[in-house]
Amino acid sequence: MFKFICILAFASCALAAAIESTTEKREIIPLVKYERVNNPDGSFQFSYEGGDKSFREETAQVVDAGTEDEALEVSGSYRYIDEEGREIEVHYTAGKNGFIPVGTNILSEISEGAKAAAKAAVEQAEEEKRNAKSH
Repeated sequence: MFKFICILAFASCALAAAIESTTEKREIIPLVKYERVNNPDGSFQFSYEGGDKSFREETAQVVDAGTEDEALEVSGSYRYIDEEGREIEVHYTAGKNGFIPVGTNILSEISEGAKAAAKAAVEQAEEEKRNAKSH
């Protein structure tokens, strides 16, 4: 039992030292602008901008309201300055057919693959609806 207590105490000290050595003080970035609108139907819009040139905006619209296919279709973008001083900007859409990002730090192959997968999902859903109607 004594060995267990000694090992537990040693592990606790090591963990505390690791946490203390990795904790760094960060500059607090002021919020320059913030807007948000929540609508009764579940759609929304928001945006914010930080004093460090960071930015984000997002809009969501309800599609197929009142049906079993009801969903949110989201589009947005964000921007920030990376550790090397480069401006990174990403635009995206997200919905029942997937997430499609396009940006300065995203390989075009990834964006094209996401677009192709979303297109295939739409085509498959349309084909399933046609088949359901014909049966």
